Amino acid sequence: MTAAAFSLPALREHITAADYRSAADTFCALIKEGYRLPVLVQEAIEAAAPYVQAPGHVMPRPDGTWRGVNYDHTILGWRASWRMAAALPERAAMLPMAQAMWYAPQGLDVWSQVLCDFPGHYARDQERCDDRDHQAEIDAAKSAREAGQPGPTGTNFNYGGRFDGPAWHKPAVHFEDHPPMTAGSPQERLQRLQFAIMEGSRVESYRLFLGLAQEPGFRTRLEDAVLMAGIIDLQETIIQRGSYQNIGHKALRARALVDLAGQLGWGNAHGVFYTVVPDLGCTPRFHEIWSLLNTILPMEFRGNLSQLKHLNQAPLTEYELDQVIDTLSWGKPGDVVALVTDLLRRGRALLAIADATVIAFVRNELQVMEHPVSFFTPGHAFDYCNVVNHWLRTYDNPHQAKALYFTALFVNDVLRANMLFPRDPAFGLDNSKQHAHEMERQSEPELLVTIEQSIDAQDAPRTLAAVNGYLTRTGERATLIATLAYAGSKVQNDPHVARMCVSSMEEYQYNSTSRKDDILRGWAKYLARAVRRSAEKGCYELYRRHFVA
Repeated sequence: MTAAAFSLPALREHITAADYRSAADTFCALIKEGYRLPVLVQEAIEAAAPYVQAPGHVMPRPDGTWRGVNYDHTILGWRASWRMAAALPERAAMLPMAQAMWYAPQGLDVWSQVLCDFPGHYARDQERCDDRDHQAEIDAAKSAREAGQPGPTGTNFNYGGRFDGPAWHKPAVHFEDHPPMTAGSPQERLQRLQFAIMEGSRVESYRLFLGLAQEPGFRTRLEDAVLMAGIIDLQETIIQRGSYQNIGHKALRARALVDLAGQLGWGNAHGVFYTVVPDLGCTPRFHEIWSLLNTILPMEFRGNLSQLKHLNQAPLTEYELDQVIDTLSWGKPGDVVALVTDLLRRGRALLAIADATVIAFVRNELQVMEHPVSFFTPGHAFDYCNVVNHWLRTYDNPHQAKALYFTALFVNDVLRANMLFPRDPAFGLDNSKQHAHEMERQSEPELLVTIEQSIDAQDAPRTLAAVNGYLTRTGERATLIATLAYAGSKVQNDPHVARMCVSSMEEYQYNSTSRKDDILRGWAKYLARAVRRSAEKGCYELYRRHFVA
C-alpha cells in the first residue's frame, strides 16, 4: 500500500470492508506519521459502532432450539489494549493497540457472520463457513499460494477463504442511532434508565443515556449507574444452560464504556456509547440473583446493608482467606451465600472479601485447571471480578455489598461447571518442579527471557517454574509484569487475552492479601496454557515491520 493510501477515510473503509490486514497496516502507518492515538481509536470505534449490535444474543433455529450469538468484543479489545500499553516499553507500547485494530474489522456484524453472510473471525474460525460451500475454491487458492502464484481472480481467496475478508458487501445495521432524550429532570431520567435497561427497552435506555451524558456534573453518577446495570445482569448458573447466558459480558462492556469515554473525553465518545449502551438491554437478560439478594439480604442485615461499605473495615484473617478459597472451589451456591453473609456480619471490609474472591479464583486456576479449554469460560468470571472490584474501589453506591455475592457465586459457578467434565489424562497436574534446577542456574534477566519464550511455546510447566524462580528471588515486579504483558500482546484475534492481562495487572496492584503473587502466577499459566483462537503472528510481524525493523 502506498503512503498516499494511509488516511482516516481509508482506515474507515478497511474496517467496514472487514479488511483487517489493511486496517492494521494503515493504523500503524498513521501512528508513525504522528496521528494521535485517541484520534485513531475514536475513528475506528465510530466506524465500527453501527455494525456491532445484534438483534439478540440468542438466535432461534428452525428446530425450535437456540443458538448463542456472541457479544461484541471489539470494544473490549480497545479498552484492554489501551490500558495494557501503559505496562510496556515504548517500542512495544502500540503492539496491543495494533492487535485491537487487527481484530476490530473481524468482529463486525456477528449475527450475519453466524449466518455465513459476512466475513470475519466468527464466520471463518467458529462457524467454518469456508468449509461449507467453497472448499474447491479454497483448495485452489491454497495450492496457488503455495506455488507462489495469484489466487483465483474475482474472489477474495488470496486471503485463504471467502470468509477471511475483505467483505463482498457492507455489514448490516441491526440497531439504528437515535437522538438523546432530555425531557424530565436528570434524576427522574437516571432512575428510568435503570428500569429501561432491565426491561429491555433498548431505544429508550440509549436515548436516556445520551441525554444524561450531556448533563454537566452528572458523569460520575451515570458511570455508576451503567456499571451497576451491567453487574446485576448475570445468570445464576451456566451449568446446563447452553447458549442462554451472558458470562458477565454486559459488565465488561460497561467498564469498557467508562474507561474509553474517560480516555477519549465524553464529548468524543459517541461511538463508544452507541457500541455499548443499546446492548445492555439486549436479550437475554438475567436478574435472578439480583431478585434473590433483594429478598434475603434485607432480612439478614435489618436496614444496615446500604451502610456496610462504611461500617465494615476489618481485613480477613488467613484462616478466613482459606475459607473463601475452599468454599468457592468446592462448595455449593448456598455455602457461598452463607459464607459471604457471615463475613459481612463479622465486620469484614467489602474490598477485603472481594480481594479474597480473586485469590480463590487464581488458586483454582493454579491447582485445578489444566486442559486448555478449561480456562476460557472461567476467565470471564475473573474479568467480571475486576469490573466489580473497580466499582467498589471507585464509586459509592448503597447496593455495593450485594456485588460480593455476584462475584463469589459467579466464580463458584464456573469452577463447579469445570468439574463436571472428566479430566484429560493428556494434561496432568502442575509438573513445574521438574524445571526448578534449570531455573536456579539462570539469572533474573535470563528468567524473564525464559518466561516469554515458554509462553510463546505454550509450555506451562516451564513458564511457571521460571515465574516461581523469579518471584522467590526478587521483590521486583514491574519488569515481570511488562514481560507477561508483552507475551500476551503477541496473541492475535482474541481480546480475551488482553482483557485478562489488564485484569491481572489491576487486581495485582490493589490486592490486599498476603498471596497477591498468585495473581501473577495465574496470569502466566493462563497465557501458557489456555486455548488460543489463533497461533498465527501476522499482526506481530506487521507491527515489527513498522516499528522495529
